[in-house]
Amino acid sequence: MQYRNNQFLIILTLIALLTLISCSTKSNTTEPLLVLSSTPSPSAIPTLVNSTATYTPSPTSIPSSLFAPTEMLLPISEGRVLFAGIGMNEDLNYFGINMLSIKGNETVQVVERHLEIDGKQIDLVYPFITWAPDGHKIAFVGTENGTEYDDVYVSRSDGTELFRLTHSPNYNKYSLAWSPDGQYVLVAMGVDNTSDLYLVSSKDGEGIKRLTSSGGHADATWSPDGKKIAFERYGGFAILDLDTETENYVRLPLGKLRMSDMAWSPNGEQIAFSAYPYYPVDERCRGDIFIAYINTGIMVNITDSEYDEISPTWLPDGKYIAFSRSTYKCIHGATERSWDVFVTNMSREEHKIISDGGYRTNVAWAPVPNLEIGKQYTITDLGAFLNLRNEPSLNGKILEKLPAAEVITVLEGFVDIDDYYWWKIRTQDGTEGWTVEMAYWYKPLTE
Repeated sequence: MQYRNNQFLIILTLIALLTLISCSTKSNTTEPLLVLSSTPSPSAIPTLVNSTATYTPSPTSIPSSLFAPTEMLLPISEGRVLFAGIGMNEDLNYFGINMLSIKGNETVQVVERHLEIDGKQIDLVYPFITWAPDGHKIAFVGTENGTEYDDVYVSRSDGTELFRLTHSPNYNKYSLAWSPDGQYVLVAMGVDNTSDLYLVSSKDGEGIKRLTSSGGHADATWSPDGKKIAFERYGGFAILDLDTETENYVRLPLGKLRMSDMAWSPNGEQIAFSAYPYYPVDERCRGDIFIAYINTGIMVNITDSEYDEISPTWLPDGKYIAFSRSTYKCIHGATERSWDVFVTNMSREEHKIISDGGYRTNVAWAPVPNLEIGKQYTITDLGAFLNLRNEPSLNGKILEKLPAAEVITVLEGFVDIDDYYWWKIRTQDGTEGWTVEMAYWYKPLTE
């Protein structure tokens, strides 16, 4: 479970002391995949109440010197990555939720570290972040100033139209994951480091379903088809089938390592995660990024460095992972709080894309746009019966509804209209039109 709130300060103090002593060291084209069962009694779950008040900031350009993309030698030319770190120095107000555009090599601030909504100041003490599958919205955790508890907030990806999704006093929020169909946000919440997993409506914060009840679950991830959720369990992870409500357990050769920050791969075959030693204490600042193969339980370390590495996030093609890495070793001391963001492939070929992203920087790569002109794709079950329109607009005439397994060829795009990314495509029978892109709706015909 990741550290946060006042527990951060305690842990940082302990690490510093140890160092000094020891070494001076959206869419409605398909039916929802999930149907919430009857809600547990109020005594069993927190009550969430949506607030309609909104806050509309303007994105703030950040001087390139603050986040220097020093090694932009990526084999990709498009993409957007959110990164959110803590600014331990109050004078450094650029820390918050920021977004780097790979194509333009430009970083903007999306959400400030301190903001006001409903007349209350909200702080990004530890800003867990997640993208909506349409690539136009984000959700994150904010903490009401003067309290120890959090809520979930949603905004457009430019930081505007921000609103409070939940209002659940007395419960901390530990991580977030937006469902592939866009209907729900998966939230880990609880009290005193004991948390369980809940589904929350991404529109109004209502319609809650409690998924676990044993406590201690803070890290979870959705399968690409939105039918399953994987979450950490001692010695490995459990996979919960949301239709049958059954679980399968995958044991991993973790040894004395504890896993966190789980991320399911786009092809559905692997789960990336960070893992760090339980003991000794002075080794907790050295985590690595691993990949676990679901069918076999094989675990591969893809970083294996002397630095702490957290928050893996898959790029949409499934070939690369972005993650955050500290710039200090355990033996150097906890006062060096700068973290960088890297991209790596399975062969450990790394590329630094962000320098000095903040302390314990969380990373989330935008799921779309991801299609490429000239390539062919098949429509997945998640995108079945999507609308093919005569123009890139929700007002465009529907030419037909495309079934799962339909093969399409991308002709033009993308254009950003009506909060969707649109692509002109050709179907197998030669019909041409425009469709929207959502995460996991299309699969390359050839890998």
